[in-house]
Amino acid sequence: MDTAEKFEQQYQALATDYEVPEMISPKTKLIFILESPHVAEVENGVPVAGASGATMSKKLFGPDYAKPLGLLLKKHQQEEIERPSLDIVGLLNVCNIPMQERPYSAKDLESNRELLDCLGTIRTSAKKTPFKEESLVAVEELLLNKFKNRLKKLKDQEVTLVPCGRFAQKYFQLANVSSDKWTILMDVPHPSYNSWSRDRYQHSVSKVIEAFNRHKI
Repeated sequence: MDTAEKFEQQYQALATDYEVPEMISPKTKLIFILESPHVAEVENGVPVAGASGATMSKKLFGPDYAKPLGLLLKKHQQEEIERPSLDIVGLLNVCNIPMQERPYSAKDLESNRELLDCLGTIRTSAKKTPFKEESLVAVEELLLNKFKNRLKKLKDQEVTLVPCGRFAQKYFQLANVSSDKWTILMDVPHPSYNSWSRDRYQHSVSKVIEAFNRHKI
């Protein structure tokens, strides 16, 4: 078994219990691209189901909306009621399994240690130049190929894509998938640590709000 096959096998083993799929429908017009799921996301089976998702909800829908965006979209999907402001929002992770160790059981950490060590290094090296180590190159390629395939499915959909934070921006650029139907909003911070409310990011965040208001009409 070569290196790529070994990591694919480890990925699939973890995906059984920890994969969190994207939330995108034919009505989606505004897609937030984020890094990877964490504890709350794995528990609820949707992206941004924790504090970052709550920050996003408050910015998009107003301060009374404290429920994380992923949970709002999950409830909306289950109810099948037409709500333009929720219909248009989609969520997509660069990596569909957690890149941090915390969501995993001790047993899964032990049996997939090599893959998870590589994912952890890739996650915290968002600014670094290309990797030289064979295992890191193979895992990055695995991650990128899966991400590219998800992006390619959107090529015929007229959407605004918002890669949130340095990691999502780096891997969106590395994926190198484009479409005439897409509008891309770069330089938007990751919504963690309440960054969407900081003065330094207001110009970028205001562009997101403008796109949201434009699409929901």
